[in-house]
Parts: sequence; C-alpha cells; structure tokens
Amino acid sequence: MTKPKVEAGMQLIAILIVDVLNPLFVISLALFASIGYILTLLMPVTIDVWQAVFWVCTVIPFIGLSARVYAKRKQGVYAKRRPSWRMALPFIPLLVLAPILYAEFSLPGLQVSAHADIRLGYIHQLLYGSTPVENIFVAGHPANYYWLYHAYMAAVAKITSLHPLQAEEIINIIAVFSGLLWLAQTLIVLKLAKPRTVYLGAAVILVYCAVNVSGPLSLAAYLADGNALPDSWSVHATRITLLEGADRRLHGVLIKVFNASSMTPALTAFCAVLYICVKILKGKIDLLALALVSACGIAVLAIRADLALHIVALLGGLVLAGGISLMGRASREISPAAWLLWFIISLV
Repeated sequence: MTKPKVEAGMQLIAILIVDVLNPLFVISLALFASIGYILTLLMPVTIDVWQAVFWVCTVIPFIGLSARVYAKRKQGVYAKRRPSWRMALPFIPLLVLAPILYAEFSLPGLQVSAHADIRLGYIHQLLYGSTPVENIFVAGHPANYYWLYHAYMAAVAKITSLHPLQAEEIINIIAVFSGLLWLAQTLIVLKLAKPRTVYLGAAVILVYCAVNVSGPLSLAAYLADGNALPDSWSVHATRITLLEGADRRLHGVLIKVFNASSMTPALTAFCAVLYICVKILKGKIDLLALALVSACGIAVLAIRADLALHIVALLGGLVLAGGISLMGRASREISPAAWLLWFIISLV
C-alpha cells in the first residue's frame, strides 16, 4: 500500500472518530436515558427492551452524523486538511496512560474497588429483572442512585456477552478518550495548541489530569521497580500515584475517572459543552452544536445529576458573555423554525 493511500486512510479514520463517533457517544447516551426513562413510566422495561432502545439510539444518530460528514466531503470541507502521518503525533503523549489502562484490565480486584456492590446490584436487576428498580440495600424501596447509566451498561453487557464489569470498563475508557478529544478541539479553537503536534497531546493530558498529571509516570516507575500492584488498590492509590511528599488529596482525578463510574461520562459531557461554548463565543454555531448542548445536559441529569450544576454555570456564563449578540449572529446560520424545534425537543 502506497504512502498517500495510508495517509488518506488515516484521515478517513480521524474524520470518523472526530465528527461521527465522538458526538455519537454523548448523543446516544442522552437519547437512551430519555427514551428509556419515559418507557419506565409507561410499562415494566426488561433487558430486551433496553437492548432495542440502545440500538435505536445508536443507529439513528450514526446515520445522521454520517450523512453530515458525507455532505461536508461533497462540499470539499475536508479537502483543506491534507492527510499526513503527523496526525498521529498528538497520540504519543497519551502513552503515559498505558500503565493505568494495563492495571484496569489486568486486575479484577481493581474493577470492583469502586462501589462494585452498587454498580453490579443495579446492573443485575436490569439484566435479569424489570423496572421499577429497587434500592439494592433496602428491598422494596425505590432506587436512590443514578441507575439509568447502569441500564446502558446492562444493554452493552448483554449485546457484547461480556461480564458487566468488563463492559463498564470499556465504555469508561471510551468516555475518557472522548473527553480528551473534546479538550483537544477546545485547545485548537482557543489557539492554545496546534493540531498534529506532540504539544497538543501533552497539553490535553495536562488539562484533563489537572492536579496529578504525574500520576501515570509514578505508577510506571512503581511497576518498573519490580513492584506488584496490591490487591487492595484503593488503599494504596495515594501512595503509588503521587510524588514523594505530595498532598494525598491530589490523587483523586485519575482514580475517579479510570475506575468505572458515571463520573467519567459526566466529565466528558462537561468537556463537550465547554467546546461548544468556546465555538459559540468564536461566532461558530450550527444545529449539531445545539443538539450536543441538549444531549450533554440530559445525559448529566440522567447519570450524574450533581454535576449538572457545572454545565448550567458554564451555559450561564456564556449567556452573560454576550448572549444577545450571539443570537443575532447565530440567527443568520440557523432558521427560526430550527431554533424553535430545538427548544421544544430539549424542553420535552
């Protein structure tokens, strides 16, 4: 295979990931939570119904996003981005996360260290029973946890025939890299990093990992010294992933997102809304941006309501930063009928 064909293939894969699969993750999750919750108000919902909802909420947006990419290709939008091997450069710094990925998938004890009783309790109810879901600690009482995300996990586990914890880890890793990708696009729009550079990948890791960017390096050094990972990972996490003398509270970011939970996709939704807000402030808005704002808000309310405040604050700041003038510019890009349709669907 010739070099131009390889580079063209890499560009096609990049377009598929950035413009189709990445927005699809948040949109499908929001649709799944919305439709699934409405169905639970109308009838008992079993795993067969959850599977059907998953496919509908994944396939239909995939077709729409693929059609959008096809239209952009026909218009020559992607012709300006010449394919090059340099597209792989931002992924080099991501290798720093390899030790954590290895630990997550090689240690079953690590997979059950973060509230596995709650996670598996709800997933098993959704796999083998029907809604309404009961509180796993007090039988006969309604659930008081974000169980809609576990319905999504149950559907994935059933479709893939994977153990629920393995399915949850895979979706969690997808959510992590989706958040990294949204941050990368944000840094590019803000002109804080250039695309197709190692610096972009390093900057994304720095922003995402925030207060403990050295955590993967500390873990890699720990393994390189010939040490075995302890069975009780959560007890030793602060010691392994922190530099000598560091504040123990600084380990929380990496441990929180790499141990599968609803926190990770909620953080991904925040990163997506941050990107959309930056684009709007730059005078760029379209229907997909509006759909993503709604999808992120719905997804966070369904799977991690305590993080919804951050998105509301972010959108409120956007309005205060010049909402009226932005609406004036956006009205030239989006028709009033489209604005009304978006508002009504989001409200419902």
